Amino acid sequence: MDIRFWGMIMVMVVVAVVLPYLKKTPEGSPRKKDVVFQVSGLLLLVAILIVSGRGLYSPGVMVLSPRTVVAVLMFIVGLAISVSAQVTMNKNYSWTLEIREGHTLVTSGMFRYVRHPVYLGGFTRIIAIPVFTASLPGFVLGLLSLIVLNYRIGLEEGMLIEEFGEEYEWYKERTWRLFPYIY
Repeated sequence: MDIRFWGMIMVMVVVAVVLPYLKKTPEGSPRKKDVVFQVSGLLLLVAILIVSGRGLYSPGVMVLSPRTVVAVLMFIVGLAISVSAQVTMNKNYSWTLEIREGHTLVTSGMFRYVRHPVYLGGFTRIIAIPVFTASLPGFVLGLLSLIVLNYRIGLEEGMLIEEFGEEYEWYKERTWRLFPYIY
C-alpha cells in the first residue's frame, strides 16, 4: 500500500473523530480554536509526508550525503529544543491551550530568548522531512506550516496576556517570538 492510501485513512479518521467533538464544543471557545489548529496542523503534516514521502522511493535517498546528514541533525536538534522546552515548562506544559491553576510565566531556559521554543522545535522537525527526501513541494508545504503556527501563537499569546498582563507584555518586548534574531 502506498503512502497516499495511509494519508487518506488518516484524514478520514481525523474527520470522523474531530467533527463530532467540534459540534459539541461551544462557539468561540478557545478549545474549539485549539482543535482547529491541531487538525489543520495534522492535515498539513500528512500533506508534507505524502508529498515528501514519494522521494523515499527514489534511488539514492538513503545514501549518506551532506543533505541527509543535515536533515537528520535538523530533526534531532528540533526534537531536543522541543523536549527541553517541555521539561522547562514542567507542569505548565499542555498539548491544548489552557491556563491551569497555579500557572506561572516561564522565562528561564530557552524561554529567555524565544517565547515559543516548542513550536520552533516542531517547525525544525517538519522542515527536516522534505530536506531529507529532497522534496521541494514538501519544503514549500513545510514553510506554509508557519501560517498555522502563527495562528496558534496568536491564540496562545492572547491567553497569556489575559492571564499575566503587563508581565507578559514586558516579556514579549525582550524576547523573540519564534526565531531568534529574526522573528
